Amino acid sequence: MGYVNMEKILRDARKGGYAVGAFNIVNDLTARAAVQAAEELEQNIILQTSVKTVKAFGITAMMAFLKPLAEHASVDVAIHLDHSTDIAFTKDCLDAGWSSVMYDGSKLSLAENIANTRELGEYAHKMGATIEGELGAIVGVEDDIFVMEGAGAHAKPADCRVFLEKTGVDAFAPAVGTAHGVYKGEINIDYDLFDEINSFSPCPLVLHGGTGLTDDMFYRLIDLGAAKVNISTAIKIAYCQGMKQYLLDHPDQNDPLKLDAFVAAQVKAVVSRHIRFFSQMDRHRAPFEVDLHCHSTRSDGGDTPKELIINAAKRGVKVVAITDHDVLPPDKIEINGIMIDPVAFAAQKGVTFIPGIEFSCETEVEDVHIVVLGCDFSDPRILAMNQKIVHSKIDSYRKLTELLTEKGYPISWEEVLNYDEIPRKPEDVQKKLIFNLMAEKGYTKTWSEAKLLCRNNPEYSVKREKPAAAEIIRLAHQTGGIAILAHPYLIDERIVLQQGEMTRAEFIDGLIEDGLDGIEAAYTYDKTAYNGDLTKAQIIEQVKQNYADRVAIISGGSDYHADYKKTDKKVRQIGEAGISLTYFRTNPLLSRLGRQG
Repeated sequence: MGYVNMEKILRDARKGGYAVGAFNIVNDLTARAAVQAAEELEQNIILQTSVKTVKAFGITAMMAFLKPLAEHASVDVAIHLDHSTDIAFTKDCLDAGWSSVMYDGSKLSLAENIANTRELGEYAHKMGATIEGELGAIVGVEDDIFVMEGAGAHAKPADCRVFLEKTGVDAFAPAVGTAHGVYKGEINIDYDLFDEINSFSPCPLVLHGGTGLTDDMFYRLIDLGAAKVNISTAIKIAYCQGMKQYLLDHPDQNDPLKLDAFVAAQVKAVVSRHIRFFSQMDRHRAPFEVDLHCHSTRSDGGDTPKELIINAAKRGVKVVAITDHDVLPPDKIEINGIMIDPVAFAAQKGVTFIPGIEFSCETEVEDVHIVVLGCDFSDPRILAMNQKIVHSKIDSYRKLTELLTEKGYPISWEEVLNYDEIPRKPEDVQKKLIFNLMAEKGYTKTWSEAKLLCRNNPEYSVKREKPAAAEIIRLAHQTGGIAILAHPYLIDERIVLQQGEMTRAEFIDGLIEDGLDGIEAAYTYDKTAYNGDLTKAQIIEQVKQNYADRVAIISGGSDYHADYKKTDKKVRQIGEAGISLTYFRTNPLLSRLGRQG
């Protein structure tokens, strides 16, 4: 976290279906208030500086107080020069350390706008900075750039295609009917135009003139792809009106520090309110407050344990379990350079953290997974089992890459170890990384299709030695934990084990006899490799009817992997599946986990 350009934070926003607020600050007070709001909400932020403001302070003086503020923030902060029409001045700001700039060539011909934007883009990229471009004219006044009512020309899709192709901008602001300043009449936004441009734009879209838009307008534009929303006028109003209000309420006081504190609070409140809109924190609360099945970067998830806990808090999830595949849960996580207990960190966020592990079981059967929660993960028996599984995984996954390569699907072990440009130890590799690579190389359309290809075709099937589910159930109990069968309906309806062929129901009956504590009912079957005919609701009902009086826990979990960082299709969210907080608190076994956490 700290000082960044806009590339990653806007890319993540676009994939995640939310927007990052870009707030035009006017001095150190407003900058600090904005960053404090972002830190409290744990959301990234863009501090925008108008050319007028920068010239008032001086380039060097302004960067002297902005850059340290960004560098020491607990969230990612970009410093962005807004609406610059001066190429030389923009380059001076980049030289001084601005991490992002916007060139406003909207009053120029398309050819001139493209040429100037491309020149600045090449300069910015050499400096490690990002550039935003604009096409069309947005009515109103922004930094002394005035466009009269009626003169605002909407961006044309054909021009946008050319502009995007020839400039290589990192963010794009097409004019679609919003306005700078305070809206004086009816707001007429061309949503269809915005949607069309987003459909072919290689970079995230920017919404200018955010002050005055309604909640529904914000939500609709963010749903259509707005990843950055500019707020300027609302900050100025909060600053000036806050100052006026304090002086009216305290006519006899002459305390600048109290005045500053009051004004800062007004600005901070405005920034917080907009961040909540843009991040969709209140709009997309999880339907379940307890999620007992999530994955982090310790296996094949996209969130670090820290990010996963933060995202759980944002979604209103009160209890979350990290259950990485065959990987022991973290006993420490890094927070601002300090290693701390994840249970304590989660508690600070209002979340109960449950350490867990998802064991892959049964060598001859796919998708038999036992989630173990609340055991002593330092117990030598757990550690020995973990090492046995690790060695088996490494051997089988390496063999799978070799076999796929032989069959015409080249994937090297080195590619797997460095997937997504993250170096991994062999013991940290997960099979899903191979499936991800197959999809990204075009061998299959999706990772789940790759999984089914390897699963259903004997030519590509490489079995790794896995423990029996009954063995893991016993191990969980021996080490003080509980054992839950994950996603039972991903198991084939008929399976073959060493002891013979049986139905899925018969197999589960055997696990219950072996002491299985719970079965996962609520699960994201519609977003995984499930190929059955039942709906999620029907599966929940069947599990409850068949097992509610036979096991102690009817569990639930999303199988969250932070999919949004990779795709916008079939994205699983924390708390999308799970159980209620009341059930968690009143179930004897689960409530014990809560007390441990």
